[in-house]
Amino acid sequence: MRKLLKSFKTEINPTEDQKVKIRKTIGTCRFIYNFYLAHNKELHESGKKFMSSSQFRVWLNNEYLPNHPECSWIKEAYSKSVTQAVNNGQTAF
Repeated sequence: MRKLLKSFKTEINPTEDQKVKIRKTIGTCRFIYNFYLAHNKELHESGKKFMSSSQFRVWLNNEYLPNHPECSWIKEAYSKSVTQAVNNGQTAF
């Protein structure tokens, strides 16, 4: 006997403010993911130790962002999304 699968079709209709927030979060996650990979590649090429995702988040929040105020837009995205982007970067690296 064949097993039937049930599926659901869902549609979301975000407001304009929500659309802006979604786009900012996706863009920030893409930037952080690529920045994490590039930073670790740079560390590797200079002979330094690999930076884990938790070490990178600490470095980003405590050292990089205070010294680079032009990147303050990173704080506007949801922190859990940014954390997951860094974790995905560690898995990819």
